[in-house]
Amino acid sequence: MPRRPRPGPVTATAQAPAPAAELQRVARTEGLVPALGLLLEAHGAALPLGPTGHALLPERDAAPDPVRRYPLPGGAVVLVHDPRAVRDGARAVDQAALLRLRLGLLQGLRDDCVAHLAERASGESTVLLQQLVKGQLAEALGHQLELAALLDATAPRELTGPVLRDLHSQVTAVGRVLLRLLGAHGFLADGPGATAHVSELLADVYLHAEEAR
Repeated sequence: MPRRPRPGPVTATAQAPAPAAELQRVARTEGLVPALGLLLEAHGAALPLGPTGHALLPERDAAPDPVRRYPLPGGAVVLVHDPRAVRDGARAVDQAALLRLRLGLLQGLRDDCVAHLAERASGESTVLLQQLVKGQLAEALGHQLELAALLDATAPRELTGPVLRDLHSQVTAVGRVLLRLLGAHGFLADGPGATAHVSELLADVYLHAEEAR
């Protein structure tokens, strides 16, 4: 797994803001489209665009000529591009909120794993109860809890450079471990793999060039 970043000094009472916690919950229980809608609402009328002028939007909120469309459970999202943003300057997305969204999706992916593997027979038991599978799921849960704790303890101003890149990398790495547990089911076009792919794309779109390296 990627090296865990060391958060800067914080007070003992540092907590994630309630809107970020709600964003994480919605991403976990309702999926990407509702959570992405909340993220965009938090930015008001100004659309947050990545450093290359790209953004990911629920299809219902997009212009009729998107660059690419991603059909997902619960609704489609589209990749849009505004070249003027590169020249005029893009409004940065709230990285703390974006990480909470991705963490919520990661938690939802683990929930999907548990439900799917509990239904798959293996001898007289299920795949979920296999020792190796239980160990991998427990490790994934541990990483999720650690990521949540790191976000709780990291001030928004510290979410730049290596810290930001490492946190996004950890979310991606844990997601890929969970997808492998799902086997072919994890890579169906309308399944959890598609949502995990778009989650990775969110990081690519909104990381600044120096942070994406």
